[in-house]
Amino acid sequence: MTSGKPLVIVLAGTAATGKSTIAARIIRDFKDTLPNLKFIEGDDLHPPANIAKMSAGIPLQDEDRWEWLKDVAHKGSECAKANGDVSIVACSSLKKKYRDLIRQTEPETTFYFIFLYASKEEILNRLNQRKGHFMKANMMESQFKDLELPRYLKEPNCKVILLDDKDFPQIEDIVVETCNDLFT
Repeated sequence: MTSGKPLVIVLAGTAATGKSTIAARIIRDFKDTLPNLKFIEGDDLHPPANIAKMSAGIPLQDEDRWEWLKDVAHKGSECAKANGDVSIVACSSLKKKYRDLIRQTEPETTFYFIFLYASKEEILNRLNQRKGHFMKANMMESQFKDLELPRYLKEPNCKVILLDDKDFPQIEDIVVETCNDLFT
């Protein structure tokens, strides 16, 4: 937040990496220092047509995502500006061009992508245990096909956190520590 610009922490990654659960932990851990910190679930911003496609097992194409990604950028930035200059958004942000579009849509906001990455095997296990979400295990291959992890020192304001061989509290601790560094 030292740049003087609003900051949006984007919890990125494929389905079933724990983005929403980790956001809740961040909100809880920073409630005293950032009492107005808010979370936006990017999946809630998908238009009905996108949700219908994914629910039917049809992967989204780039053209399905453009307006949704712009909405994620706008809502994240608006939320940060209205709530102490910082907000959290969960958004898969699988491709570099998606992350670039988010940044370009709101250039007066800093977007920091914390990319949660797990192997296909780990994600498949998590998806098979998941109930009540439109993203099903049969969609995993399309997400990994689209996946472009941020490259160290090649893409600004990104951090990749490897999830395999870590329990969930360890993962949450790493993300909270990363946020603490960003918030101070």
